Amino acid sequence: MGVIAVVLSVATLLTPTDTLYLELVGNAGVVLSDWEVSLLVDLPYESGAFGYQEYSVGSLQPRGQVVSVITHAHTDHFDAGLWRSREPWRVMGPPSVVAGLPPDRVLRGDSVRIGSFDVVALRTPHTHDHRSYRFRWGGLVLHATGDTEDPSTLEGSPGLDVLFITPWLSCAAAERGIELPGRSIAYHLRPDGGDRLCAGVTGSPQGTRIILSPTSPAG
Repeated sequence: MGVIAVVLSVATLLTPTDTLYLELVGNAGVVLSDWEVSLLVDLPYESGAFGYQEYSVGSLQPRGQVVSVITHAHTDHFDAGLWRSREPWRVMGPPSVVAGLPPDRVLRGDSVRIGSFDVVALRTPHTHDHRSYRFRWGGLVLHATGDTEDPSTLEGSPGLDVLFITPWLSCAAAERGIELPGRSIAYHLRPDGGDRLCAGVTGSPQGTRIILSPTSPAG
């Protein structure tokens, strides 16, 4: 199993291919897109909430079917008002996120197929109904931890191609002796750059764009 990864400047023009496009928008907000489907992980959120990263909501111009995939209801991860204004975007998330949202725009269940993406929600501690997410696309396996403080869902997961992990969870994993995948990207970083990163995890600048292309199927 392996991937080819190309880090692109924000000015790079992209064209539809058989590759998976990622963008680190800010906080735990990540766009995963193959141009037919765009998954907005923890987007849109309230810019600058709790002193975390600011971004331009208007810069979100996803392609194809759009689904917001939300870990929990804190405003630095999801702003329901911003989401409502972007019809026909749909949403997947725990009960506290989707309560009161238009039923016809909500995807139900903890395991869904969206285009070429398989999305599985994993119940993890933080809020009472917090979810981490595992994504499969084209043989690649990606995992977004959200804000959980418990690294147990990462144990025994050598098949991950890309892991999005918070600074505090990277250190919790290191304390447990959990080996993380080689491409582990720190997200939900503070604007002052003062986060402590562990277990070989590296941070990437806000706005980084990445293209992934599978070289062989994930096991």
